[in-house]
Amino acid sequence: MVMIKNSAWRKNNIREIKYTLERYLAIVLIIALGVGFFSGLKITQTAMVKTLDSYVLNQQMYDYKLISTLGLSNEDVEYFSSQDGITAEGAISMDFIADMGIKNDLVLKAHSITDKINHLAIKSGRMPKAANECVLDARIFSEDMIGTKIRMASSNEEDIFDAFTYREYMVVGIADSVNYLNYDRGTTSLSDGSIYGFVYMPIEGFSTDYYTEILVRLDGYYEVYSKEYNDFIAQKEKTLKEDLEMRGELRHQEIVDEASQKVLEAEKEYKEAYEEYLSKKADSEKELNEAYKKLKEAEEEIRKQEEKLKEAEDKIAEGEKDYKKSLKEYEKSYRDYETQKTNSLAQLESRQKELDLNRETVTKAIEEIEESGIINQHNQLSENILKLEAALLQIEDAESEEYIAISSQLKEAKAGLTDIEASGVLEKYSELKETLTKLDKGQYELDREKKEANRKFEEAYKQLAAAKESLNKAKVQIENNKEEIASGWEAIKEAKAEYEKGLKEYKEGKEEAHKSFAEAKEEFKKVEEEIDKGWKEVEDIPTAKVYMLNRNQNMGYASFENDSAIVDGVAKVLPFFFFLVAALVCLTTMTRMVDEQRTQIGTLKALGYSDAAISGKYVAYSGSAAIVGSVLGYFLGTKYFPMAIWKAYGMLYGFSSIEYVFDLKLALFSLAVALICSAGVTYISCKSELLMMPAQLIRPKAPKAGKRVLLEYIPFIWKRVGFLHKVSIRNILRYKRRFFMTILGIAGCTSLVVAAMGISNSIRNIVNDQFDTIMKYDYNISFTEAFNKEERKNFIEKNSDILSECVFILSDEIEVVDDNKIKKATVVATDDPNITNIIGLHMDSKTLPYPKDGKATISDRLAEEFKLKPGDTITIKINEVDTTDIEIGSIFENYVGNYLLMTGQTYKALFNKEVQYKNAYATSNNEDLYKVSASLSKDENVATVSVTDDLRNMVNNMMQSLDAIIWLVILCAGALGFVVIYNLNNINITERSREIATIKVIGFYSRETKEYVFRETVILTVIGSLLGLGLGKLLHSFIMDQIKVEAISFKEQIFASSYLIALIVTFMITFLVNLILRRKIERINMTESLKSVE
Repeated sequence: MVMIKNSAWRKNNIREIKYTLERYLAIVLIIALGVGFFSGLKITQTAMVKTLDSYVLNQQMYDYKLISTLGLSNEDVEYFSSQDGITAEGAISMDFIADMGIKNDLVLKAHSITDKINHLAIKSGRMPKAANECVLDARIFSEDMIGTKIRMASSNEEDIFDAFTYREYMVVGIADSVNYLNYDRGTTSLSDGSIYGFVYMPIEGFSTDYYTEILVRLDGYYEVYSKEYNDFIAQKEKTLKEDLEMRGELRHQEIVDEASQKVLEAEKEYKEAYEEYLSKKADSEKELNEAYKKLKEAEEEIRKQEEKLKEAEDKIAEGEKDYKKSLKEYEKSYRDYETQKTNSLAQLESRQKELDLNRETVTKAIEEIEESGIINQHNQLSENILKLEAALLQIEDAESEEYIAISSQLKEAKAGLTDIEASGVLEKYSELKETLTKLDKGQYELDREKKEANRKFEEAYKQLAAAKESLNKAKVQIENNKEEIASGWEAIKEAKAEYEKGLKEYKEGKEEAHKSFAEAKEEFKKVEEEIDKGWKEVEDIPTAKVYMLNRNQNMGYASFENDSAIVDGVAKVLPFFFFLVAALVCLTTMTRMVDEQRTQIGTLKALGYSDAAISGKYVAYSGSAAIVGSVLGYFLGTKYFPMAIWKAYGMLYGFSSIEYVFDLKLALFSLAVALICSAGVTYISCKSELLMMPAQLIRPKAPKAGKRVLLEYIPFIWKRVGFLHKVSIRNILRYKRRFFMTILGIAGCTSLVVAAMGISNSIRNIVNDQFDTIMKYDYNISFTEAFNKEERKNFIEKNSDILSECVFILSDEIEVVDDNKIKKATVVATDDPNITNIIGLHMDSKTLPYPKDGKATISDRLAEEFKLKPGDTITIKINEVDTTDIEIGSIFENYVGNYLLMTGQTYKALFNKEVQYKNAYATSNNEDLYKVSASLSKDENVATVSVTDDLRNMVNNMMQSLDAIIWLVILCAGALGFVVIYNLNNINITERSREIATIKVIGFYSRETKEYVFRETVILTVIGSLLGLGLGKLLHSFIMDQIKVEAISFKEQIFASSYLIALIVTFMITFLVNLILRRKIERINMTESLKSVE
């Protein structure tokens, strides 16, 4: 044997690659496609799991969540923390209705922030520091919420308020929680039954004295979902379960003791309160009796005062009568007084005038006499006489001259006096004087009479004035008495009013007291019953039901495992086609290459080269192509396939960017499969040739003996087939290996396109089907309070101008369970027969009736998940502990969400509570749906209005996220088809170059030559594509069974247009390849081709 010791052999091999680069690149490309598709899909699950594993590890996700129906204490946390290999931390979670200005009755789940387990991943802002600070759900809320406040809505129950330290919390950041890996936020008994998002706050933000759960993390690390991890946590499960049950028993005893103490305290308080009640009752009755006695006394006093007032009124009436009589007498006396006074004064005045006249006359006469001097003269004479007589008496001598002179004077004086007296003037003067004296006396008498009259009149006047004053006083007294009496009556009226008020108050007080005492007695009776009930409840306090939930029971964690396994499921099938086609292509290519180089192989063998060296040349050729293709395909596939698929799942899981994973085992396996598909089939091709002798190999291979084909046994068909067509048919059936390889390659390409288009058909139309034929309502309206029948009727009539249909429903989120599965579903309950106008119930194009009482209609996805059929029962979770069953009446087609439809009576019987119609489905003929929505939102009873178009758009966007996978498959299928058809056609032309040269020599035109060559390709394409349609249907069914997304179901369907498109794509690839290879046919040298055998 010739040993290979120089580089000439390697150069020859390299030269072989250079001269057949087109063939070499075809192998590289087909291997790269197969390896890239397989490794990319296969590594996607690993990358997704690795991404989650890193996230779970960084965030320290719990391994177990311990829950007790009676709550958990610090002692429980300390107990579990004290065990080896365990980290335990108490946590609180509580649902509440938040007021955030987004919508009414928005339910959030509040969690306490833990230090060691379930770390938060802050996306923006910071961690809470104060007890009244919090962070929000980053998947639901944006950064704009930072700095705002979450307020607890007034619609929360009192026990929920009591569970929180504050009524409002400041948002300081948004975060992701490892407890919520996907969009699902769970269900609740509050509001509409669904949780909108989560909020985390320091444990001081809660005011409860117990934990709702204990998070447990085991020391040690194993990859998520791995058998090692499941075995690892299973080791502790039994011990933890036993310890949790033991702690539950202790907690139960503690609660029993506390409850017993409370009942005892209640009994003590009851006895004290009852004694106080009896004392207060006695005091109250005493007060009421005293009040009644005072009222009676007041009534008697009022009666006496009325009698006195009546007597006083009688006296006043009599006094008023006397007053009027006296007034008349006074007036008469006054008139008499005035008359008498006037007459008396007139008489006195007349006498005064007469006296004055007489006085004037007398006085005038006296004045005349006095003016005559006679009186003075008389007086002087009389005085002189007296003086003279006195002087004479003094003179003793009567004879003396003096005496005589005086006597003479005396005598003269007496003579003059006598003459005067004799004249009668003195007498008259005396009479006048006497008259004047009389007049003075008369004047005096008159003045006296005047004075007396005035005195009498004054006295009379005074008496009259006194009488008048007395009358005025009497009148004033009467008026005062009247006022006093009026005041008295007013006082009596007020007293009566006060009495009536007091009597009313007494009666009300008595009635209230009796009522209060009756109520108190009833309350005491109730308290007695409550105490008895308390003791019974103490006796009936259930033992703690404990639950130990591992990660696999976390909705997001479990869903992620299922969803990541979908890609792995696809990777189990699709790459098989690629590798199968790659193996066929490599087998065909290398078989043709070996056939072409039979002479060279025979020569090398004759020269002494070993079979191993000769076969090694061809194995190295295809093997190197496989290695290059594997490396290229592996790194491109593992880089971009996971990224594209992760993006498709981004709406469900967005907690991190997907990690790149290099899997050496996968790389080596992909390389091994590629080498088997290339080098392996190459070795098989060479082995059959190397068994021959060199002389046989150097000579051209004898053509295969011709055989009659099946059509030749059908003369009436075969005779009508043209010569060239007969040649094409014989050629197709003569080279069976090439026949089957070409058909399988084309069928694989077509089936992949059919499957990809089928995926598109299955997901794209579900939006229209869901919202046009199933959930046909335009609005989902929620109300602030449940409506009664009259209120529902009024609302429909009020909005009849904008709503064409309006059906009131109860909508509630529940969980459907079986032994090892939990699924969320929405219960829709109503007794309105118009519900069938709003929700279209169909199955296999048949219309279904709305379920009757006692049965439920469920969505097909839910039935499929739990393997249910009509007549079976479905189990519904009522609360954390209890479940109930209901019979399935029918199953309807539905694509978005899981639903249970039932009547109101069924709901009432199932959940043991009244149907609260707080939602309505409505349709509108108005083109502007949002204008109608705004109008409805103005109603004070409307809490929120959800426009179905929003959900339609969201689902549509979600479906579009799967386009990456669809286009990926279509692109790879197209590339695979192109490479397969190109490579097989290229081999076909190369193999038949002498035949093509011959038909050129005998005069075939260029077009006829090409038709002759490509006719076989077209026939094989038709056969392969038709076979591919059937394979595509099967492949599509398998893929659709694998790619299931939570809350979305797909309608497995492939449109006729998709089959047509698959055929068009396959034929387009065929015609494109034929177009490219036309030049190769034109470049065939007829002389060299015909001499090639030599």
